[in-house]
Order: sequence, then structure tokens, then C-alpha cells
Amino acid sequence: MFARVASFEGGDNERLRQMSEEAMASGEMNPPEGIRRVLMLDDDAGKKRLFISFFDSREAIEAAEARFESMGDEIPEDVRGRRTSVIVYEVALDQAV
Repeated sequence: MFARVASFEGGDNERLRQMSEEAMASGEMNPPEGIRRVLMLDDDAGKKRLFISFFDSREAIEAAEARFESMGDEIPEDVRGRRTSVIVYEVALDQAV
């Protein structure tokens, strides 16, 4: 499994959560193909956020990049924040304790 970690600064965390919930409830959520799971880590005090998406392979992440870019066009920057980096990691351990 591989994780795509996108870092963001700024934005409106509460509005972002609200938009996500509305899209899920309405059935309009259109995530990138091949995505298995999503995790968002929020440092509200520092106005930073990590958006971690999990895929089966690097190729699946590469295939999803166009959709990630279009999602950036759909969510205003004042809500999503400014993307500062994208890094792909192989998941070496995923274990509940």
C-alpha cells in the first residue's frame, strides 16, 4: 500500500469539513479512482493540514493526479488552503494496537 501525503497551509478547516460532509450526503463526492482510504490531520492552531490518501500502488496514485488537480479547482483556496507539498510513501506498517 502507498500513501500520498499532501500538505496545506491556511484555509478554513470548518468550512472544508462542512463541504466534505455535504458532498458525501448528497452523493456528489467524486474521489479519485483507486483511492482506498483518506485521513486528514489538522493543526488548527498552526493553520496546517495533512491530507493522506491511501492507494494499492504508485501507479494508482499517478493515475489519480489529474483528479486531485481538478479537486483543487473545485474547492476555493480560501477553504482548502495553499498546497505546499506532495510526497508519496510506501506504507511500511499499518497495525492497530
